[in-house]
Amino acid sequence: MEWIFGQIIANVLSKIKKVDGVMRIYQFLALFLGIFILGLVLNISGCGGSNMKNPVSDTDVVEDDVEEAGELDVTVTVTKEVVEPGEQVELTASVNGVRGTSVVLNWLNITGYGTLSATNDYTVTWTAPDALGEANTRVEVLQLVVTVISEVVSVGASGIQTDTQIFSDITKILLKVTRE
Repeated sequence: MEWIFGQIIANVLSKIKKVDGVMRIYQFLALFLGIFILGLVLNISGCGGSNMKNPVSDTDVVEDDVEEAGELDVTVTVTKEVVEPGEQVELTASVNGVRGTSVVLNWLNITGYGTLSATNDYTVTWTAPDALGEANTRVEVLQLVVTVISEVVSVGASGIQTDTQIFSDITKILLKVTRE
């Protein structure tokens, strides 16, 4: 009788272990399925919607809101327009009027007298030549060539469209080198 009672207890314990193992498998599957469904819902709700970096929804039409790029407005500020030999002049460029994804500056020393400190910075220094030779006055011609690439991306019912515009402006700067 003890043997039968032991067999019954062993049988019940093995079924409890099997039930406990099956319960753990079910718990694991339920947890995995819950995480999977939560991830799927978050993924679906995030696709094509908006976030703080891209606030575009299905009802927004960005094409109508795109403003056309304006006209390029380049200004050069010069500290002195009349200098003595060997003197330095600071030139500062300002570019307005266009939203540009790329702005390229190119300073050119047209007459070749004197030296520029840089060729592609917003602020450069030009140093007048030390000697004028036989002349009492010399006119130095510098040019600033500004190229702006403006790229506009628009989203509409027909998809994403890009429009690239290139603007260019040449500004001449006349400097006078004279002996006093």
